[in-house]
Order: sequence, then structure tokens, then C-alpha cells
Amino acid sequence: MPFLALDSTTRDLQLLEEEFVRSIRRRDPERLVQIFYAPDAELQAPGHPAINGRDAILEWFRREFDNGLIELKREANHFEAEHSLACASGRFSLTRETQPGILCTKEGCFTSVFRRQPDGHWRVVIDCLTLVR
Repeated sequence: MPFLALDSTTRDLQLLEEEFVRSIRRRDPERLVQIFYAPDAELQAPGHPAINGRDAILEWFRREFDNGLIELKREANHFEAEHSLACASGRFSLTRETQPGILCTKEGCFTSVFRRQPDGHWRVVIDCLTLVR
């Protein structure tokens, strides 16, 4: 496989996606929300009304963990960036324990819109998850 050189924005976005997955595995919603979402972010999750702002997103992730969330993997396969806006899209799988010892996995697609913050970091302003099965 040939080596693919990534521009710095794409690499930054990939690192954020990787940190998202690590934060889920560590069951650390505080870190996840702090490093991934902008203060005014909106999360659009299947079966839920829009979730607006970091505090509400943090509470949503805490409830998801309380309701059996085990893993939420994201694999971005497309990145675009121009000036202070960027987007990533790809697939995700969500695994939760529905009863003791019984796991259920659902798959879907996501599109995330990032905005460069005043401190230079990229953060998600809109995160849309759609179930496909």
C-alpha cells in the first residue's frame, strides 16, 4: 500500500476522531465532550430531538453510558476542509448491553461539521448520526 501524505487539517480531524473512540472506551464523557464538541454544538442522534450545547451533550452521553452503552466506534472515510470549516463523514457502530450479558450492535452513518475555534483547535458544531440497520 502506498504511503499517503495527509494535510495538517485532515490529520487533526483524524486525531479528533481517534480521541472520540478512546474517550468512549474509557467511559469518559467529560473528556469526549470537552475535546470533540464546540460550546454551541448540536448533536443529532437517532430517535432524539436535537441536543444543543456541551452541557446537554454531556448529559446525553452520561445517560447513554447509564443505559448500557459499551462502545461507539467511528470510522471517517471522507474529509473536506476550507478556511475555518471542515466536515468528516463515515460509518459508526454502537454497541450496548441491553440485558446482563446480551449485547446489541447497530450501525449507521455520520456527518460531522467542524469549525476552527479561536484557539486554533477544530471542534464539532454539528454531529449527525443516522442508523442504517
